[in-house]
Amino acid sequence: MTIEYKWLVNKVTVVENNLISMVELTVTGTSDSNSASASYFRNLVRGDSFIPYEQLTEQQVLNWCFSPETITWIDQDGVEQSITKLLKDEGEAQVADQIERQLAQAAAEPKLPWVTQDELTTSEI
Repeated sequence: MTIEYKWLVNKVTVVENNLISMVELTVTGTSDSNSASASYFRNLVRGDSFIPYEQLTEQQVLNWCFSPETITWIDQDGVEQSITKLLKDEGEAQVADQIERQLAQAAAEPKLPWVTQDELTTSEI
């Protein structure tokens, strides 16, 4: 199964000096006649590079969102723990799972062989 993914930036939140602090984005996956999507929010941390807001491209913002995000915390034993999240991989895996469930459901609920396409169209109206 081949899935084509498309990521879109829906909205950004800016703080002082037009720095983007949060991004709302959506990934949509399509495979044949099946599609699924998932929405995400990504908090951005100030980095070393600055691009004036009016010069940003959607791809630049997506690249920032796709950079690894390391989350660190202290566990109950006082030991520092961390995980690295990759939004692009996580989002595309979630969409792929949704499409796989759609395909499994379609296989489990096949069309009735005695019902024609015309009958389906008429009964759906």
